[in-house]
Amino acid sequence: MRKVIVFTLLWLGLAGAGFGGASTNRDLSEFFGGREGCFVLYDAQADSYVRYDPNGCAERFTPCSTFKIANSLIALHTGVSTGADFFLKWDGVRRPIEPWNQDQTMRSAMSNSVLWYYQEMARRIGPERMADFVHRLGYGNEDTSGGITNFWIESTLRISADEQVAFLRRLWADGLPVSKEAQKTTRELMRLSSSDDGRILCGKTGTAGDAKADIARLGWFVGCVTKGERRVFFATRITGERDASGRQARKITEAILKRLGI
Repeated sequence: MRKVIVFTLLWLGLAGAGFGGASTNRDLSEFFGGREGCFVLYDAQADSYVRYDPNGCAERFTPCSTFKIANSLIALHTGVSTGADFFLKWDGVRRPIEPWNQDQTMRSAMSNSVLWYYQEMARRIGPERMADFVHRLGYGNEDTSGGITNFWIESTLRISADEQVAFLRRLWADGLPVSKEAQKTTRELMRLSSSDDGRILCGKTGTAGDAKADIARLGWFVGCVTKGERRVFFATRITGERDASGRQARKITEAILKRLGI
């Protein structure tokens, strides 16, 4: 009964004051199923934050496939990619995730989080140009020294949940130092679903672990919910030894957003 009361008050507070009014910390541990993790939400209309585990939201971790957002922006801006239908032929090497084992467009590669496709785009961008743009974007700790095809995969690049949200806010405002067309296309690539009432969910998952053994130790889900002119940005990060995947981070996020009436 106490949990029901707590979450009822939470929902009323958020609904009545633009998802929280002033910056607010909330106990959302029930949604994480015993996993360590954090959640941050920013409501642009109310200029307010809601956080679960503020210290965790400030801690940097490998971005994994959430870096595909930045990789897309850089590839589009530099002309390495010509757009959402930019095609790369599969190299014939079989990988543990079946949808990867075929030709890809940028659209399908983002949807299926195809690592080899984005590694090839990173090669074509090149180490110096990539480092320059990661710095220009102010992406996390900006460290691309871990190698052009691996720096974002459990390597040198790190970003926090708070920084993920700040990055997305700039992306949706066309505020990043790349072309507006690159930002528009990247937002479209992130689109996951829409509802009859006009709400649109955009996002990207990320997972670290052992894909061959199907073991996930870190999961991200970051993105934006829009309805008309309203924008709500979020980032969820989980860690652990029990299915701490991007897929689970997305489930946790959607459950929290539903509870908050977003």
